[in-house]
Amino acid sequence: MRIDTHHHHKKAGENLAFVFFMNLIFNIIVIVGGLATNSMAILADCIHDMSDTISIALAWALERVAQKNSTDKYSYGYQRFSILGAVIISVFVIVMAFIILKEAIPRLFAPEGVDAGGMLLVAIVGIIFKSISVHRLHKGETFNEKAILFHQLGDVFEWVAILILSLVLMFWDGASYLDPFVSIGIALWLIFNLGRNLYKSVEVLLQKTPDNFDVDEFKELILAVDGVRDIEDFHVWSLDGIDSVMTLKVGVDFGRDVSEIKKEIYNISNRYHVVDITIEID
Repeated sequence: MRIDTHHHHKKAGENLAFVFFMNLIFNIIVIVGGLATNSMAILADCIHDMSDTISIALAWALERVAQKNSTDKYSYGYQRFSILGAVIISVFVIVMAFIILKEAIPRLFAPEGVDAGGMLLVAIVGIIFKSISVHRLHKGETFNEKAILFHQLGDVFEWVAILILSLVLMFWDGASYLDPFVSIGIALWLIFNLGRNLYKSVEVLLQKTPDNFDVDEFKELILAVDGVRDIEDFHVWSLDGIDSVMTLKVGVDFGRDVSEIKKEIYNISNRYHVVDITIEID
């Protein structure tokens, strides 16, 4: 039995489209602000924000693919393209975070001067834009949305840190070393959180039993169905970190209507986000 459900991928696509255009507009603001203030720090962050926009565009495109119905070539549909996007984005952002570390660590020992006033103005705009994006994504269910959410949260922390740093630099010229120090902290935060997201995404691709699926509880509910004797060959895996696929062999007492037993198993499975169920009756 197959239940068609792409609503979370449709919603994810809408959320990522909104965040993509927010980031695109902000890229233009950062470029203009960096050139106007002659701030290398802001121009360097522009590269980071452009990588954000590319990541979001990829996530949006793959979420749109994930909404497609199943075909002969992709009999389970295209939902796993969402997970593929999460893996690619997570790897990309982690690599960018290591590049930030590579650039920031030497600057701890040779800090460069920055335009504090320009940093303050752009930081305020950055906090507004990034906070709107975080708000739009914070209820997202897909791994794609979570990957982008962590990146956007990292950006919010970054711009808050830059805002505080700009205020400090206005009154203390000797605090230039704080700029790379803050960048290192943000990079480590991104590596940790995106690393976890990457790990969980790979688990889904390897068909691990979903974390939110209590196998023992599920089997107890099935065995409690009137007419069910035992369960054999039970398998469950996730398509996209949300919807799951299940196959099981059930031993039954044939004195009861088999179709009713199957109906009860379907109803129980639906509570666990199981959208594709194959039941063999023994």
